Amino acid sequence: MIPPTAKPVVAETEAQTAQNPDDPMTSQQADMLRVLCEEAGEPFDASLTQAQAMERIEVLRDRTNDEQNL
Repeated sequence: MIPPTAKPVVAETEAQTAQNPDDPMTSQQADMLRVLCEEAGEPFDASLTQAQAMERIEVLRDRTNDEQNL
């Protein structure tokens, strides 16, 4: 039997999920979004919530990956 750990293991996607999606985006999200916006030639919006930033990051990642695979 494996003893329980003191620190629960959380899936990476759950770890990135916002505690309160209406809070302003985190600094890590802002950094990632800024880089992706530059790569995609899109404007950076610093007023996004955590949930909005997460969605925008996913869209821009898909777009920049598609452009790199052409």
